[in-house]
Amino acid sequence: MASYPSSLTDSEWEIVRPMIPETHMVGRGRPCTHSKREILDAILYIVRGGIPWRMVPNDLPNWKTVYHYFRLWAKLGIWQRVHDSIRDLARLQHGKKKPRPLRSSTAKAFAQLARPEYVAMMRAKRWLEGNDTCW
Repeated sequence: MASYPSSLTDSEWEIVRPMIPETHMVGRGRPCTHSKREILDAILYIVRGGIPWRMVPNDLPNWKTVYHYFRLWAKLGIWQRVHDSIRDLARLQHGKKKPRPLRSSTAKAFAQLARPEYVAMMRAKRWLEGNDTCW
């Protein structure tokens, strides 16, 4: 596999490796022909380059495979976990504390505010008030 500027170095891969789940389920489906690192390098190539999925180079896994794992890992919350872990590691390296998790009451309030019906109600309210600051 060719190396691209967006590819992970060995030290970066060692940090991310434990957070990425296995690419196949034992005893189910076709065996995986690509490693987790190849798939992750292809995802990073797309994200870093801002290119369409179908323009993945031929030496990386097929775009459908890459997109499948991107969506699967997003659905499983893997990207958020990777982001949080790397953020916490960077904060500790710069002498800062890890951020505290939100209290359950705050998390519940954020969940309520994100519901579509609440957002629609707030947009309608702002529109009726004539406020030009609308989201």
